[in-house]
Amino acid sequence: MALFRRLTNLFRQRDLDRDIADELQSHIDLRVESNLADGMSPEEARRDALLRFGNPTSTRERVAAFDASLALAGFGRDIRYAARQLRKSPGFTFTVIATLAIGIGVNVAIFSSMDAVVLRPLAVPALDRVMVLSEQQQRGKQPVTLADFTDLQRQNRSFEDLAVLQGADYTLSGAGDAAQINADLVSASFFSVLRTQAFVGRVFDQSECQPGRDAVAVLNYGFWKRHFGANSSIIGQKIQLDQHDYTIIGVLPRTMQYPPAVDMLLPFAPTPAQLSDRTDHAYLVIGRARDGATLKSAQSEMQIISERLSKSYPATNQGWTIHIEPLLNDINGDLTPLYYKLIMGATMFVLLVVCANVANLQLARGVARRSEIAMRTALGATRRRIIRQLLTENILLALAGAGLGIAFAAIYLHLTLVLMPARVARYIPGWDNISVNGRALTFSVLLAVFSGIVAGLAPSIEALRIRLVDQLRSGSRQATGHSRLRSIFAVAQISLAVALVIGAALMAKGMSSMFHQADVYSPEKILTLHPELPAKRYDTPEKQADWYSNALDRLRSLPGTSRVELASALPYTDSGWQLDLTIENRPTAPGKLQTAVRLAVTPGYFDAFHIPILDGRNFTQGDSMHSTPVAIVSRRFADLYLSGASPIGHRIRLGDNKTPQPWLTIVGVSQEANYGLWENDLPPAVYTSFAQQPLSGSVITVFAKSEPMSLATPARKALASIDAAVPLDPVLTYRNLIRDNLVGLIYADSMLALDAFIALLLSAIGIFAVMANLVGERTREIGVRLAMGATKEDVLRMIIRRASWLTGTGLVIGLALAFALARLVANLLRGVRPDDPMTFAAVTITVVGIALAASWFPARQASRVEPMKALRSE
Repeated sequence: MALFRRLTNLFRQRDLDRDIADELQSHIDLRVESNLADGMSPEEARRDALLRFGNPTSTRERVAAFDASLALAGFGRDIRYAARQLRKSPGFTFTVIATLAIGIGVNVAIFSSMDAVVLRPLAVPALDRVMVLSEQQQRGKQPVTLADFTDLQRQNRSFEDLAVLQGADYTLSGAGDAAQINADLVSASFFSVLRTQAFVGRVFDQSECQPGRDAVAVLNYGFWKRHFGANSSIIGQKIQLDQHDYTIIGVLPRTMQYPPAVDMLLPFAPTPAQLSDRTDHAYLVIGRARDGATLKSAQSEMQIISERLSKSYPATNQGWTIHIEPLLNDINGDLTPLYYKLIMGATMFVLLVVCANVANLQLARGVARRSEIAMRTALGATRRRIIRQLLTENILLALAGAGLGIAFAAIYLHLTLVLMPARVARYIPGWDNISVNGRALTFSVLLAVFSGIVAGLAPSIEALRIRLVDQLRSGSRQATGHSRLRSIFAVAQISLAVALVIGAALMAKGMSSMFHQADVYSPEKILTLHPELPAKRYDTPEKQADWYSNALDRLRSLPGTSRVELASALPYTDSGWQLDLTIENRPTAPGKLQTAVRLAVTPGYFDAFHIPILDGRNFTQGDSMHSTPVAIVSRRFADLYLSGASPIGHRIRLGDNKTPQPWLTIVGVSQEANYGLWENDLPPAVYTSFAQQPLSGSVITVFAKSEPMSLATPARKALASIDAAVPLDPVLTYRNLIRDNLVGLIYADSMLALDAFIALLLSAIGIFAVMANLVGERTREIGVRLAMGATKEDVLRMIIRRASWLTGTGLVIGLALAFALARLVANLLRGVRPDDPMTFAAVTITVVGIALAASWFPARQASRVEPMKALRSE
């Protein structure tokens, strides 16, 4: 009944207010009658009754606080009063809303991006229960063999179902121009593990995962949109993959961007020989954990199964264990969450700077409202009631700022999506899902409430630190506490700005170093082509070598080219395969691994990329498929594996013993070249002759005499004349190829730079506001000083000295924060020193200059104060 009564009170608030007023009045009347009976005069009796019951309005509010409906009505009155007060100060209101919009908007934008890419890259129900299984031994994690997958599927009790995936490249024809596509062969259980269905059409079932019945395809949403114009009538249409017919039966939802960069899914139809193979570690396995199964319990069960397989198949499974990790971790990797956390932390710093800036504005406004607060206190308002009203104003401002910030975030996210190259975005799961969604809106509301409380609590408490009688008598002009708090907030803004600017500068310096480390090759003059030879048609090394030889001849004949070379990887592109290595008559010590980066190149590659041959000879035209296989190794190879002895004449073999490769005779030693983008360590390298061992998927480099992109169309035509079905994309400059590999870092640095700029701007505004208010509060003191003989230069120095103290304190704290941030950035990027003196000195000078410039105008105003006018105004 009590609950029903409280609910009905929501619809009879006016009557309830009148009932409380009547009851209060009846108590007052009873007290008056009691006082009259005690012999008081009517005036004294009424005065005593009113004093005992206190302010009627305050009493009614205390009673209303015990009823939810009346408390809600009181909150509504607070909002209406706050809105009226804010309308009276449009300049202040607009400034605070705009400032909060910047801080909240940036945070919402970063959260939306992080939510789509890191937290929820796939719209998969209970994504935390989907795991990736791999096999692990001394060299690290590797994919699973198909026979082991079959045993895992049969023996485990931790997973509802397991699915197998295998990547494959195909040449698509029969649907426009020939194109190289990425496909994944997946088992039918893939769709049940990820709880996904087709957006258009259907997905394939187990009956279609059989040899001879597997000629169906399910398209990725992005590929469907790019290649088929989102035409739903393609269901049932036939396409050719490596000259085999496939029927399109469905399209995946837009939110299903897994596996990354895959254009379509095809049925995995293994042969009996594949199902019994325990040596080919080539299959990715995912599974959905059962209800109640944890990562720890599942891992324990996998350990038992691993031991059982090791005993049953010691020749192939000895030393192998099964490793489990969440699919989300496998998708994100190590660096992406780290970068997002770094950016999110920086944007939260910006929000704190914004809150400090708003708090400064509130403190300045609080001086003007002291008389109002004193009057409300005199009329019976409690401290708690006044703080509630002031916080309501702040939260109302923050919610308005959040509304504007959401619009800012939406614009920012749109620009982010537009500016990201499509060829890069397709490799980022969840990128196309970035938007200001319901989670982002909830986050913005929480940020608004947080900002309103953080920015308004200290000013609200400070506003109550008044001497009531003095304030009512003279509107006390002194605001020492306000000045002290404003100084603290200004110091906080400067310190956070210094840390962010130094962090952004170091990241920009590291990114620039990585971006320009290939400048020695003049990458802006090199055009790169990436042909993908269809595996079915170019199924022998001879056929591949013939196509590449014809391609080099045709491209070298084009006007405007200075040279054309081939390589399986280019320096600083984070490419190249690490392979096991065997050196003849030098057995590997137990527990040791020998690996090297394998690169197939043409003879002119070394000269083109400034890699000198230090010993022996280069490849020659005589190195062909019919001659002795030869290799050139890096100096690092000789130092690491041959103890610095000359490797000339030694024979090596690449790959493990299960996939025997020919012995290679070392004929030369080259200088080091770095093929990694992120690592400082240079791994040993083994170069093979492209004419002897061609590798599909290699890069053709066209050195242009002028603008390289002007050769793109002639190069395409020249290669199409050899075989029009060979796709060449992407065709771009070497510079842009490096840039694509760094695009995530560029995004992170841009965001950090934006955060640093906002923080620096707001800290300059904060210094200006503090100094301007200081001059306003000390106008009378300045007038007295000038009247007593102080010069304008003395006043100027006094104000600048105060600004210098604030700036210096903020710098000391900010530099301490910056050193911690610098160490983190140095661990992430090459070419970054955590104690970089130039960066720290440049940022310090910049911040000092901006702070002094921001305080110069208030200082000039102070020096121009007229003593008599200042004293007369007081």
